[in-house]
Amino acid sequence: MKYPNSQSVILTILALWILWSFGFQTLWARYATELDGVVVSSLDRPSKGAPRYATEYVVRDASNHDTPYVAGPTDAFLERSIPVGSRIEKKWGQLGYRLDDRWRSFPVTFYSAVMGAAFFMLFWAALVQWRTRE
Repeated sequence: MKYPNSQSVILTILALWILWSFGFQTLWARYATELDGVVVSSLDRPSKGAPRYATEYVVRDASNHDTPYVAGPTDAFLERSIPVGSRIEKKWGQLGYRLDDRWRSFPVTFYSAVMGAAFFMLFWAALVQWRTRE
């Protein structure tokens, strides 16, 4: 039995890490977030040992149901430090959202390029492995 080529293993590990961190932990988390209501509470929380912070929100919908939401320092989350009284509308399945009737977009071009590079690395790893198999 022949062992996998080290170049294909490294490419595969790197591609899977990119797909996990940029794809699942960022794109999917943002894609699956759903909020619709008015911010009734906002509290900034400093991170321990880091210059970044998170904001804890309470968003009240039209039926007076309160939903907690924590916005962290990455693109997976909505922006931090949204003022109390602001209206947020973020639908499941969208990357962008409305904040007080203004559309807030998501850096789709950047993430498309990164995901494309990850899939290319997987293709390249398979090609390298296939060529060294012969």
